Amino acid sequence: MILDGDVTERPYETLGEIDVTVNKTTLFPPDPTREMVNLKLREEAAKMGADAVIQVRYGMVGTGNLSWGSLDGKGRAIAYKQN
Repeated sequence: MILDGDVTERPYETLGEIDVTVNKTTLFPPDPTREMVNLKLREEAAKMGADAVIQVRYGMVGTGNLSWGSLDGKGRAIAYKQN
């Protein structure tokens, strides 16, 4: 699960912060999207054994020295506590 808010209905444990960037390496592909960032957030969360990523925030699409455009995403990986 990717959520831009917090989870209040279930207790959870914070596993860590996740910070990802999706880059456009040439001029011609489409700009990175939030869906692309969410995919990378899910991949990183899965490596940590997380059930969800909460408090997700997105950065601005921009260009840089090594990229024709990028979009950042940050969030908190969590695991639900077992009852």
